[in-house]
Amino acid sequence: MRIPPDLKQVLLSVASISVFAILLILGKTFLIWIYIGLTFAVIFGYSIYRTSKTIPVFKENGKEAAQIKKDYKDKVLFRQTAKDTQPFMADYEMERLQLSKKMLILMMVPFVVLIALYIALPAVLRFAFHIVLSRLQITELYVASALASVGASLLVRRRLGLSAASLSSGTQIVYAPRAYYITPKGVIFDPPMRVPNVEVSVLKFPARVKRVERERKFIELESLADDVPAQIKLVRLYTKDVDRLLSVLKSHAEVEEQLATA
Repeated sequence: MRIPPDLKQVLLSVASISVFAILLILGKTFLIWIYIGLTFAVIFGYSIYRTSKTIPVFKENGKEAAQIKKDYKDKVLFRQTAKDTQPFMADYEMERLQLSKKMLILMMVPFVVLIALYIALPAVLRFAFHIVLSRLQITELYVASALASVGASLLVRRRLGLSAASLSSGTQIVYAPRAYYITPKGVIFDPPMRVPNVEVSVLKFPARVKRVERERKFIELESLADDVPAQIKLVRLYTKDVDRLLSVLKSHAEVEEQLATA
């Protein structure tokens, strides 16, 4: 049974809080520092592991893209250059800016809650009311503030419309290539991340149209293939001629009736 990302985050947070609380009760400073060091090492190691798993998938996708580019260079169905999409990329950059603001809020609110309860509150009690908390009381306060921080993180994330799955996979925003072209095998474009020996990526057909925005001049296309990197499984294609792009995609992608006529 697969654990939902939100529940997984809560369980890991509670486990981490519990271990740290036990160390606080024991009062062994060196154990606390060892635990903090191990925590950062695990987080750093997991990041490296995720990257090492992503790069081979991008390389394989890049190989396929290069082969398609070679085999179908004379069978381009639709093409947009960086000059063609440039007038519409301000829309995308604005969305990226809004996402950056959301990520900053998501990072700061839980941190402020933790600092206010665990550090500021004991200081106020000590200097204003001359109340010094015992080790057990400090541990209890830590558990309460840490749980409040986790709860604040969940509430803020839901309020901002950010999912744990997208944060984990790095797909908070749909990738929008500045230049692309469509062949009978898929959409060819520059990769969203720098990978050695990878010059192009491909969103392979079959696919489905997920979103059509005529006013904002883009179509979002999702690949139905299983071996596409998560970062490019869904891409946003900007164009001044949305209807022409949609007519090209209809031959290779599923298009719901309401999207075609919206």
